[in-house]
Amino acid sequence: MKKSRKSRFMLACGYVAFVVLLLLGTRCESRVHITTPERDAKHIAEMAELAHSEAELKAVEKMRANYEQAYRKSYGGAKALYFRSLVDPILDAAGDRREVYAAEEAYLAAQQGAFSDKLRDMDKAWTMELGSDADVVATIERNDATIEAKNAELATLIAENEQLAVDIIEAGYPEDMLNKIGELEAKIESKREEIADVEYANEIVRLAYRLQRGEELVIVEPEAEIEVVEEVM
Repeated sequence: MKKSRKSRFMLACGYVAFVVLLLLGTRCESRVHITTPERDAKHIAEMAELAHSEAELKAVEKMRANYEQAYRKSYGGAKALYFRSLVDPILDAAGDRREVYAAEEAYLAAQQGAFSDKLRDMDKAWTMELGSDADVVATIERNDATIEAKNAELATLIAENEQLAVDIIEAGYPEDMLNKIGELEAKIESKREEIADVEYANEIVRLAYRLQRGEELVIVEPEAEIEVVEEVM
């Protein structure tokens, strides 16, 4: 029992020590050593020039705020405003670069996402059980029929939505009809997602065939029968 109490006491002391260190670290992070507004503004400018990402520029902006707060506490509002007047043009220029960095990072993230999706698709295709060529063709044709049926349902929903929009205008925008058009638009979006899912399934089947069989899947459409009508002389 004594050993258990001692262990709990040591754990409690360790937790308290951790919290104290965390608080001290947070305070030290926000504390800066001010010199003169001109020299500190130059330091901010140098840091902004070295920043090459949106996160680094955010850190520079945080540093500026810490300097400004330190000037306000030590010398009052006038000197803090003077420091800010020196730094604001620097950060405005950095803000333009920040938008460029953000766009570059967003593009890179999109490319990485697309690459991950491609790897996922290839893994799914490699492990797919294809069956015979006839089975593959049957799967594609079954999916195509599903897509055709869902496209017909989508066209009906879109027509209903367009007609309802006209009816709403003529009825003076009643709330119940506005709610109904929102429900229809949700159904339209859901139907489009259903179609996209089946189209994606077909893409995976075709990719699986290409990877596993080493060639493109070619589906030969049946020739239409031509009826010959003999003319009676």
